[in-house]
Amino acid sequence: MLLRSAAVAVLILAHGAAAELQTIAGYKTRTDVQDYLEKDLIQKELEDAIGDETCESFAFARGWYESGSGVYWQGIPTYTDNISTEYFEMTKFYKKDNFLQRWIDGAVRRKKTTFGQGNHNFGLAFNNLASTEICVGFEEVLKKGTAYTGTLIEMYQLMQKAIDAADGTLNGTPCINQKDGCEDAIHAWDAAVAIYVGSIEGVDGSNTEGGTYGKTPYTLADKRCRNFGTCGPERNGQTKDMTAPINIEILSYMSAGSQAAYFGDHITMKKYLSLVSAKSVVPLLQGLFRYYSRMSDTAGVGTWSKEEKEMGEGAAFAFGAMPKLWACSTKGFKKAEKDIKLGGTVVGKKAGNFKNIKYAFECNYKCLGITCADVGELFDGEPEPKLGTEMCDDELNGSLNKCGKQKVARRKQCRIYAGRPGIKGRA
Repeated sequence: MLLRSAAVAVLILAHGAAAELQTIAGYKTRTDVQDYLEKDLIQKELEDAIGDETCESFAFARGWYESGSGVYWQGIPTYTDNISTEYFEMTKFYKKDNFLQRWIDGAVRRKKTTFGQGNHNFGLAFNNLASTEICVGFEEVLKKGTAYTGTLIEMYQLMQKAIDAADGTLNGTPCINQKDGCEDAIHAWDAAVAIYVGSIEGVDGSNTEGGTYGKTPYTLADKRCRNFGTCGPERNGQTKDMTAPINIEILSYMSAGSQAAYFGDHITMKKYLSLVSAKSVVPLLQGLFRYYSRMSDTAGVGTWSKEEKEMGEGAAFAFGAMPKLWACSTKGFKKAEKDIKLGGTVVGKKAGNFKNIKYAFECNYKCLGITCADVGELFDGEPEPKLGTEMCDDELNGSLNKCGKQKVARRKQCRIYAGRPGIKGRA
C-alpha cells in the first residue's frame, strides 16, 4: 500500500504539485493542466475585441491570428506524431491537413476557403459589407470555428497522445500499472478535459442561473440543450442551471478513461475516445439545425432568414459536423451540401431545403453513434417545437443501438441520404 501511494505521489509531482491539481466541471485531474485549462482565455481575448461586430474591430482578428496570441491556433493540433481516427476523417474530408488554418484564413481575410471539398465563400456570402460595415458574418465563422471545431481537434489529438503514451508509441515503453510513462498518459488525458471545458466554466461547470458561460465545446453543449429542451438528467430542461446530458456523458467517459490511463489500458482509452468523439458532434448538429432551419421556409409562410449572423453561425457548426456526415455517407453529404454552403446558390439567396439537411444527418445517426433523443427538437424557448424540427423516432430510425435496424418506411425515406461511406467501413 505504501509503494502504491508513493507511485501516485511521483505521478502528481511529475506534472505539478498536489495543491495545483484542478477540478474541472466535476472532473478530478491527477496532474497539473492549468496551462491547457487557460487556453480558452485566448478565445475570450478575440471575442472581447471583435464583439461589437464592426469591420473596424474585426481588423484586429488578422493581426491576432498572424502575430498575436491567436498564433496558438496555427499550431493546432499540437500533437501530430500519430493521427487519431477522428482527426484523420476530418483531414480526409477537407483533403488538407491544415484545414483549420485555412478556415481561419478565409475568415480573417474575408475570402473563400481553399479545401479539397466542403468549401465556403465568405466574401461572396456576406455581401452587405459595403453598405453596412458590419462584419458579424465573418466574426461568427471565425470565433465559432476556432472555439468549437478547433478545440475539438485539439481534444481528439490530446486523447490520442494519451493513448500513445499508454501503448508505448510515444516513448517506446508501454505504461503498465502506473509505471513507465503512465504519468504522460494521464497528463495528456487530463489536458484533453481541460481543453474541452476551459477555465471560465469553473470547478462546477458554472451550472447556476448566474453562472458564466465559457468559450469551449462544453459551453456550446450547455447552450444548445436549452434551445432543444434536453438539459439535465431527465433530458427535458431548458434552464441554465441544468447541465447538457452530452456534457454529462462526455465527462463520464473522460473520467472512466482517466482510470484506464492510470492502469495503461490503451484499448479501453481508445473506446472512450470514440464515444467522446461521437457525442461531441451533437451540439454542433443542434447549432446547425437551429440556424439552417431559420434559413429555410420550414413554416411554409414564404419567409426565411438572410441574416449574416445566422449564416455565419450555421456554417461554423457545419464546419465540424460535415466531415462526420461524409465519413458515414457521401450521399448524405451531397444532399445537404447545397443547402449549407455559403456563397453558393441557396444560402442568403432563396429558401433552403431544411428537410434535406435534417434527413441527411438523421438517416445516419446509427453510424454517427448518436440518437434522436441526443439531438432532440428545437424549442428556442417556445412551448412547442418549431415546425419541421421535430425529433425523429429512434426505434423507427434504427438508431437506438448498434444492432438497431430502420423500419421499412423509414428506410425508404433514407434511401437517398444513406450509404457510400467516405471512410471505408465507417457505416
